[in-house]
Amino acid sequence: MRSKLAILIFMLTLAAPAMAQVGSTVAAPDAPGLRLMNNSEFNQFLKRVDADVVNWKGRLKTFNLAVLGAEPQEEKQLRSSYVLSVQALENMRTDIRALSRQQSLKLDVMLLVDLNGLARSLDRLSSDLANPAAVRQPAAARKSLGWAREVLAMDTALAAHLAAIQQHSLALAGLMDAAVERSDPNAQQSQRRRP
Repeated sequence: MRSKLAILIFMLTLAAPAMAQVGSTVAAPDAPGLRLMNNSEFNQFLKRVDADVVNWKGRLKTFNLAVLGAEPQEEKQLRSSYVLSVQALENMRTDIRALSRQQSLKLDVMLLVDLNGLARSLDRLSSDLANPAAVRQPAAARKSLGWAREVLAMDTALAAHLAAIQQHSLALAGLMDAAVERSDPNAQQSQRRRP
């Protein structure tokens, strides 16, 4: 059981998003330590995330990449990062629906992983849209940069959701570990023997 918890904590640590663009904008939590949301708070959290995901997906659907007039190689790269972002948003909706029916640590971790995947996809899309070599026309370059700013704003908002589910998942894992330790006398004895 200890090894599973260690693997989970290691996985959650590695799951921290590549937030090079948004790292400085994320507010620190009010109090140190982990925070476990109660059922009502967690359902409200899921509703907020779902509303943002629906909004972001709708906004991305309005991006007409063909009007940018990009070179074939750049257009292929833009389309690839766009498709990955839309697919990551779909994965998020699936996770949210599953968590709305039943909360579990496994589903919390899946949401965390998909949030990280979405963060990486949005980072890539905003970088591709901000690439000056991607478009030829000045008007298209302005449109592309405007879209890049919108995607960056999505990424920034996503960082707050990611921090909340990361703290919740770690707190839930700690609570479950403590419950297992209390119910298993062998685990308590082996814990006392360790230096």
